[in-house]
Amino acid sequence: MQKRWLTVADAAKYLSLSVKTIYAQATKGEIPSAKIGGSVRIDKKKLDEQLENQILDMESKVKDWI
Repeated sequence: MQKRWLTVADAAKYLSLSVKTIYAQATKGEIPSAKIGGSVRIDKKKLDEQLENQILDMESKVKDWI
C-alpha cells in the first residue's frame, strides 16, 4: 500500500526537486499540501493527478501546434 501523504523530503526525491523548491511551491499553493502535526505534507494522490493534467495539457498544446 502506497503512502497518501509524502514528507517534503520524499516529495523532493519523487519529483527530482530540492526540498527548498517543494516548500516554496507548497507555500504558494502550486502543489497540494497540508500542515499535519506541525509538518508540511504533500498529498501524493492529488499531486499525481495534477501532474497527469499538466502532461495532458502539454500534449494538447503540441497537437494544436503540429
